[in-house]
Amino acid sequence: MQSTYKTFLLALIAAICLLPACRKDESSMDSNKIPGVVIDTTGQGTLSVYQFTNLVVTPNLTTTGLSEADLSYEWKINSRPMVNEFEVISTERDLNEEIRLRPITGSIGYKLVLTVTDKKNDLNYIMSWPVIVRNNIGEGLLVASTLDNQHTDISHIMSPEVTTDYTGVSVKHQVYSSINGDLIDGLVKQMRYIKFFGVDGYFAITDNSIIRINSLDQTFSAKDATLFFAPYSPIHPQSMSGVYQSDIFIINNRFTYTNLGASRAIGAPYDNEFTVPAQVAVNPNNSNFTYTPVTSINFYDEVRGHFVYLQTILPFGGDTKMYAHPSTAGAFNAGNLPNKQNLAAGYTVDRGFLHVLKDKTSGKTEAYLFKEGTDDVPAPVPDVVIDLSSAPGIGEATKFVIMDDQKVLYYATPTKIYAMMYSTSTPVFEERYTIPAGEQLTTLQVYQDPTYPVSWDPFIATNNRQLIMSTYGTEGKVYILPIRNLGAGNIDVPNIKTFTGFGRITAIGTQK
Repeated sequence: MQSTYKTFLLALIAAICLLPACRKDESSMDSNKIPGVVIDTTGQGTLSVYQFTNLVVTPNLTTTGLSEADLSYEWKINSRPMVNEFEVISTERDLNEEIRLRPITGSIGYKLVLTVTDKKNDLNYIMSWPVIVRNNIGEGLLVASTLDNQHTDISHIMSPEVTTDYTGVSVKHQVYSSINGDLIDGLVKQMRYIKFFGVDGYFAITDNSIIRINSLDQTFSAKDATLFFAPYSPIHPQSMSGVYQSDIFIINNRFTYTNLGASRAIGAPYDNEFTVPAQVAVNPNNSNFTYTPVTSINFYDEVRGHFVYLQTILPFGGDTKMYAHPSTAGAFNAGNLPNKQNLAAGYTVDRGFLHVLKDKTSGKTEAYLFKEGTDDVPAPVPDVVIDLSSAPGIGEATKFVIMDDQKVLYYATPTKIYAMMYSTSTPVFEERYTIPAGEQLTTLQVYQDPTYPVSWDPFIATNNRQLIMSTYGTEGKVYILPIRNLGAGNIDVPNIKTFTGFGRITAIGTQK
């Protein structure tokens, strides 16, 4: 009896305990459905974008029970592949932003992350994509400019006039600083394309520095002492040029040259007694492509007051010693011509040299022309002196361009471009272009293919057929001035191309 009672009591307690579990839950706890955001990624894998173009992503979002006002968006991308440092690039629903990150050379890309925030319920929905950034900087113009007269940035132009097999127009401003996160100290005064041990790149020089930059992605490569077998200290680069299988640097009034296509550093300076100026006439031709000049280099030594020549800088190509010109009684005495200042130097269409010199006392400007020497007597032969005193604007001229395929010398003041045609015994001087009002000329050069004149590949059709000019007014501008009527120096004004949006331009170069 007692056992039956206990059994009944336990059953009753169990029943009482089960009653609440059977009761219908009429409370409000957990009964409201939370709205959701679904990011549909069907068909979206790795994203690809060319550097300096816009990455466009339109996510397929499904929202339930939420209005657009309830949502916020954040797009961010990491600064380098495989790192967790991210930069927010947009807060719009759809992404349409320029990407300036370095191109990817491997298979691992950047990481793009979209965060959609449900502000009503304080929930985040996150999606990410791998992004491959591809190179978008090819053959074209390199534009060095400054905003503070102390530092330089480099921009890039591609157009049919300067880019082989290209039909569009692409102007990318501040490329160097965007990629490297810094500006170049000093003002770049020259840039030259050089294949450095098989890697495409270019050198940029300031008054106190020399820098190498990779042309593929415009990344900084090396600077100053790290570029040399025997570093300069201090270093004062003056100019750069080249001949077949050798790249020439004039630094601290001395020649330095190395075949950088086969060397990992620039060689020691050439040991000689002469003072080498920035303005050196260099004939880069070679018989593999055109002809081999008797003399490759000619320059005027301002300290010693005479001209100096060098047959070749290639040790297997002939005499590599520098010689002072002998004193002669010809058109002028190249061996004794004191008190002159170098303004310009170059080689001419007939394999000779042309030098523009200014007398330091009288201010008189003259052009000195040499004919090519012979194998037996290699010294360039003084041929003609052209008095430029009556040339219009010559007293204000700041830029000179010596053409190597026609007998034309361009010279420019801050507001005008003139041409000297010297194919006859009496040279002709004529104005060729007036700089637009409110602007002043800052650079002037002839456009030449980066590998001209020694390349197995054909040169772009515009090689030696257009001037590249820059000006500055309220902004820096680049002009491409087509040349028509070869030998007459005429400018095809209706077909001039203009590119804007730069700082004050200090130098323009070309690259492949």
